[in-house]
Amino acid sequence: MFMPRRAVSLTLDEANLLWLKGRGHGHGNLSAAVDDLITAARAGRFGVPAAVRSVVGTIDLAADDPRLERADSVVRDLFAASLARPLRVSDTRASYEPVQRARRSRRRG
Repeated sequence: MFMPRRAVSLTLDEANLLWLKGRGHGHGNLSAAVDDLITAARAGRFGVPAAVRSVVGTIDLAADDPRLERADSVVRDLFAASLARPLRVSDTRASYEPVQRARRSRRRG
């Protein structure tokens, strides 16, 4: 699976940079080396099992509906409002016109 990469600025402690270079990671692409190390750490390849991933704490629940008992109606209303908005569509491509092919005569032998 292809995952896009993003350029970031990374500041390393001098000892960590020296460690990376000592392990042979500093001779080539340092960004790839750091990316490989992070990927391995996330996969738990350093003897430590990967942390459990959870969505807990990533959303805010309404204080007046903490059990989401009205969630269905709210989502339904949001969906209906979205559908009620006008939809602008434009197609600037040239119109398609089929090409007339010349008919070949069949010769009977």
